[in-house]
Amino acid sequence: MRIKRVEIAGFGKFTQQVFELADGLQVIYGDNESGKSTLRAFILGMLFGFPSRRHPLERYEPQATSQYGGSLDLMVNGTTYRLTRLGDQPAQLIDLATQAAQPLSLLDHWLAPYDLDQYKQLFTFNQAELTALKSLGAQELNRQLQQVGLVGSAPWRTTAASLQHDAEDLYKPRGRKPELNRALHQYRELSAQVEAARVRYPQYQALQTKIATLSDQQIQYQQTLKTLTDQQQRLANLRNQWPVYQQLQQLQAQTPRTAQTLTPATVKRTQDLLRRQTELQPSLTSARQQLSQQPVDDQSRGLLGFYVQHQTEFEALEAQLPTLQQAYGQYQALTDQVTQAQRDLSQQQAAHPELVACLAPERQDAVRTLRTTVANWQPQSRQQHQQQRQIDWRLIAGGIAVVAGLFLPLGAFKWVLALAGFGLVGWFGYDEFNQPAVATATPQPDLEAQLRAAGLAAELDVNDARSALEQLTALQRAQAAVTSAEQHATTQAGRVWQSLQAYRFATAWIPVAQAQLAQSVQRVQRFYTDVHQLLQKQGMAGPDFAYTQRQVQQLTEQLRSVANQLQQLAEDNGLADVDELTAAIDAQDMRQTNVTAAEQLQRQLANDYADLQRYPNLAALQAEIGDVRQRLTATQQALTSQTADLVSAQTELRHLTEDGRYAELRQQQANLQTTITVLARRWLTRQLGARWIETALQRLTDQQLPAVLQRATTNFARLTLARYNKINLDGNQLVVTTIDGSRFDAAALSTATKEQLYLAIRLALISHLGAGATLPLMIDDGLVNFDADRRQAAWALLTEIAQEHQLIYFTNEPAARTQFADATVLDLA
Repeated sequence: MRIKRVEIAGFGKFTQQVFELADGLQVIYGDNESGKSTLRAFILGMLFGFPSRRHPLERYEPQATSQYGGSLDLMVNGTTYRLTRLGDQPAQLIDLATQAAQPLSLLDHWLAPYDLDQYKQLFTFNQAELTALKSLGAQELNRQLQQVGLVGSAPWRTTAASLQHDAEDLYKPRGRKPELNRALHQYRELSAQVEAARVRYPQYQALQTKIATLSDQQIQYQQTLKTLTDQQQRLANLRNQWPVYQQLQQLQAQTPRTAQTLTPATVKRTQDLLRRQTELQPSLTSARQQLSQQPVDDQSRGLLGFYVQHQTEFEALEAQLPTLQQAYGQYQALTDQVTQAQRDLSQQQAAHPELVACLAPERQDAVRTLRTTVANWQPQSRQQHQQQRQIDWRLIAGGIAVVAGLFLPLGAFKWVLALAGFGLVGWFGYDEFNQPAVATATPQPDLEAQLRAAGLAAELDVNDARSALEQLTALQRAQAAVTSAEQHATTQAGRVWQSLQAYRFATAWIPVAQAQLAQSVQRVQRFYTDVHQLLQKQGMAGPDFAYTQRQVQQLTEQLRSVANQLQQLAEDNGLADVDELTAAIDAQDMRQTNVTAAEQLQRQLANDYADLQRYPNLAALQAEIGDVRQRLTATQQALTSQTADLVSAQTELRHLTEDGRYAELRQQQANLQTTITVLARRWLTRQLGARWIETALQRLTDQQLPAVLQRATTNFARLTLARYNKINLDGNQLVVTTIDGSRFDAAALSTATKEQLYLAIRLALISHLGAGATLPLMIDDGLVNFDADRRQAAWALLTEIAQEHQLIYFTNEPAARTQFADATVLDLA
């Protein structure tokens, strides 16, 4: 791989800069802060990727432009490629000859097997990296030199270190935190607990059984709680749906199942007749208006005109006039009855003025009490005194003798015994019949207080009181007759007045008053007489009036015909009148509307409808909601109590298990044994893996290092002007030998000599690897500590290396611009 061209869009101090590089030795000269290290960092970033924004010092963010990155032109196997990295955009690799995009995996293939760290260890270094060698100990210096001397060993050494680290994380001989150390410590403690738990094992078993029982109960309570919670939610949903259900019930109640259904033809016929009736009514009204405007004289204009305007109402009322007259005649008869009843009451009151006070309402209770007392007292001459006697011996003996004589087989003696029995019974009956009666007299009750309360004279005896009460009864009957007659007359007057109220629209022509029923009825009769006379007079007055009157009569007849047809339709459908017919049509329409609305509400209720039907009213649903809520609360309380018992048992078990529980501890001990076995195997596997890798690397190093050290010895001798003529390994230490045979450890060398040794080994390794190390070399002021002679020797060696590798040498030494043979110099100034 050769870097042919460097183009920087923005990186550190460089902005839109282009550098053309030679294939062999390329010297890049510049003073301090001219950008040599920046250019080296840019090439590394282009090859291996720029650092992330979390490392701003390593990114070399440009100050003069927002662009970041650039491109490298790389020649590989005779083909030139352009690698571009700009900002956060994905890197691109193209073939410049064909402009075809290439996969970035091709770049990884060119750089393999080196990553950035390995590249820095082998192909590039600066003064800081060489100077750092003087602070390293001998062992670490040898390790780094060996890593440089064995390409590809770093990943294996990393793997070995990782395995060793993992093994130490598992176990250390004196450690306490590693997992295996902790497991062994736990196993020792657990063994002691197993022994202590033997005594408390029965108690542990009892607690385990109790906890299992409580856990089962807890599950049951939780299931019950879930069921009740779901039920409560379901009932709450039903409660929310209740207004809809109630509306559905109302619609169903308003929709009778057995209501009469009118046929569509009947409905249409009724609507047509009603429409015809509506059309005829204005014509009749107009004709009547014309008729009212054609009277012969002014005197009859008002009365006849008013009658014509309201002819329909008057004709209907005239048809009811006989009923009104009959009702008024009944009212007059009832009025006469009231007058006669009042006359009879007045006569009786005049005959017995002392009884008037007894009619007061507040004395009626006292009168009833007095009447009861007098009715219960009966005079008697004697009374049978009923005495309780003991059963007579004659009755008992006679009864026994009669039974024995009649039913026992005693021969002729039974008749004697039966006659004796009849004699004893007859004797007893004779004495009872002839016992004398005891004559007693019943005293009269004390009536003074009751008489005063009833409003009668206090000195009356029972017989006088009885007579007074009979007279009072007759007086009360007369008073009741008056009241009854007045009530009937009032009721009949109401009927008459109800009929007369139909004429209140014609008050100006027929004044009616409830207090003047007779005059009101006479006015009605006289009104019809006057109207008929005027109509007869107007009919003879002129043809116009007669024509208009006939027109009114025709329209009236048509309206009557329509009304009769409507009435016939109503009767045909079992209805009393037109109002019921129209009401039935409206009800049928309403019923259909209600059925449609009910179906919609049923769809809205869906599955809730069947559940809602189980409740007769909202109170029943509310009661069940309350019951479920109480059960839910009780279950929650029971669950809380049961949980407390479970926690208590678990706490007791935990206290018990602090000393150990035998069965579980034995199981834990067995589990821990398994864990320790697994951990031990993992520890042993990692230890053996790490040791195997170290052994393998050591063997590989031993195989390759002799050739590398031989070439490095040659390089080191040239760099030190033949002061040192040998580099070898003494055990695990690098040792150099002078021309006079003096031996020095690498760590004991001076700083410049260690840098020369480091450079000699690197260059020897690159030469040893040959085709496996074809990447460009970059040295940034790496020879600062060299003296003039050894620097000249180093430049000569680098010139030879540049014949096989592209070598980019960054320096601020002016002599480097002229001392390098066949070098291409790029002056950053």
